[in-house]
Amino acid sequence: MKFKPTVVIVMLLSLLLAQNALANPGLDHYFKKPDFSQFQLSPNGKFIAGLAPVGDRQNIIVIDLETKKSQAVTAVSEQDVRGFQWATNNRLLFFMDDDGNESFGIWAVNKDGSQPRTLVQAATTRPGRIQSTNVLDLLEDEPDWVLVSSNDRRAAYPDVYRLNIISARKTVLHRNPGKITGWFTGWDGKVLGGAFTDKLEQGFVMLDEESGEWEEIVRTRYDAPSWTPALLSGDGVNGYINSNLTPEGEVRDKAALYRYNFETREMGEMIAEHAVVDCCAVGTTRATKDMISYSYNVGKPTTVYTDPKWKSIMDGINAALPDTQNFISSMDNDETIGVVVSTSSTQPATYYLYDFEERKLSYLADSRPWIKADEMAEMVPYEITARDGMQLHGYLTLPANGTDKNVPVVVNPHGGPWARDNWGYNPEIQFLANRGYAVLQVNFRGSTGFGMNHLLSSNRQWGQAMQNDITDAVQWLVDEGIGDKNRICIYGGSYGGYATMAGLTYTPDLYQCGINYVGVTDLNLLFKSLPDAWGAAAVQFQDRVGDPKTEKEFLEEWSPSNHADKIKVPVFMAYGRRDPRVVIDHANVMEKALKKNGVKYELMVKGDEGHGFRKQENVYDFYGKMESFLAENLNP
Repeated sequence: MKFKPTVVIVMLLSLLLAQNALANPGLDHYFKKPDFSQFQLSPNGKFIAGLAPVGDRQNIIVIDLETKKSQAVTAVSEQDVRGFQWATNNRLLFFMDDDGNESFGIWAVNKDGSQPRTLVQAATTRPGRIQSTNVLDLLEDEPDWVLVSSNDRRAAYPDVYRLNIISARKTVLHRNPGKITGWFTGWDGKVLGGAFTDKLEQGFVMLDEESGEWEEIVRTRYDAPSWTPALLSGDGVNGYINSNLTPEGEVRDKAALYRYNFETREMGEMIAEHAVVDCCAVGTTRATKDMISYSYNVGKPTTVYTDPKWKSIMDGINAALPDTQNFISSMDNDETIGVVVSTSSTQPATYYLYDFEERKLSYLADSRPWIKADEMAEMVPYEITARDGMQLHGYLTLPANGTDKNVPVVVNPHGGPWARDNWGYNPEIQFLANRGYAVLQVNFRGSTGFGMNHLLSSNRQWGQAMQNDITDAVQWLVDEGIGDKNRICIYGGSYGGYATMAGLTYTPDLYQCGINYVGVTDLNLLFKSLPDAWGAAAVQFQDRVGDPKTEKEFLEEWSPSNHADKIKVPVFMAYGRRDPRVVIDHANVMEKALKKNGVKYELMVKGDEGHGFRKQENVYDFYGKMESFLAENLNP
């Protein structure tokens, strides 16, 4: 096969009618569910499935790529289908929980909508109990069976089962030998090993097929330098790891990518490193069963293709689509056809089909065709130095009207907190920018991917150094003349909701309002109500935040619900009653404290939602309230 240097874009099919952008777009312009998402090719490449709205709920559609005909194969009306995958060329699996309780079940249906079957019912459980069954791998030699992990027996330590996708029969394959919290499989679908958590220690075990014994290959404290598997190659021996240790045993702050022999347990040469972030995520394909690329993320994501064939393919795609980030999200088993996703911070996902033989890129669909990229606001990476010298990275999105001086600001700390903000299209940010606000995001200490020191410096710093990083980013924006110091609101979800309330209590003169979305308000309550499925990580969690048995007063000191008397500005809070992570009691204790201290507040509670709102009507309700609340308090 000869590689062509360019890619020709042709029109294959348009599944949508274009919609004109509104002069004054309403909430639906930003928050209406995408017309299409999660496109996946069938193993033989003859069909493509995706999610699309049927009524107000996301359901599965299947398109015959030869006839171009499409049909909905599910008709779920109570909630969205949250995800799906092809199990065979004829049958799909899909996943839902019970109104946001995160106890996911599994359903199956044929590509023509026939033979629907509940394989594992979504559990109806109390808050804090997460009972889930998750697909681990397909069994290609046994097409009616898949491997799943399930925590039916032990909440924090799932077992492995074989699940029949026709009859729903489930049989145990591997009982958890102890502390495994996550399993991994090989290219042949067989279980190879698992990641374990044992109080303050963690590591990996691998299965010896001959003896049936589990061999521990690495064990360290969670906060000590170590390594994690990145990829096991097709030979079952060689692979790659991300390591904070060199082959000589020296400690690195930023993890690097190394070769590794999983049989001899020997590290090989370093493949890649980066001075600012941990490196790197590894890309692979079923055909190569080896690394084709590695990627890292400082401001915008960067992918380096190490395989010459794949470098040529992606060079052609990127030349044809030069203004976006592009990647192949799905391929058929023979890698003759693929789904290309093209997106940026101003453009929602556009989908193309890619013909590997012809090197031809064919338009498939836009996820949100009513969004025009040139009407959106660019998300711009920035870097600042915190008060103690820590380097912080984040993103600034200025109002869509072009104003860049003395503008009202929405500070948006991310959840986690051991996660990070990323560059890309975000309907929420675009909505706020359209309404005249600058949106400030900062990867405060504890955000993942910026090295060991950055991560571990967040230990026992909820409300303290972590909050100082957010404050320092706000002060930087004001000092630059961009943010109006008298018009700043803080808004975040989950840990970001905690950071919102911490900002209002520990820096009460900095903000004019706060929006707490499913946020933690009481640290002792957080530990008391931890989901049982998180039990394995509870000791590490306590070590990182504070131990409620021995440090109850410390946790009370840094719980915003105990300092409502310091809050000087209005608060809007929103919670889901089905939330297993941040239970509704966080809203109740905060509301009681706000009432007691005469703080102006509003509370929205949705009985059919969990950790964040997903149902279309609730999403509109939340952002409608947010819009009026911000307008009232920041006067954009």
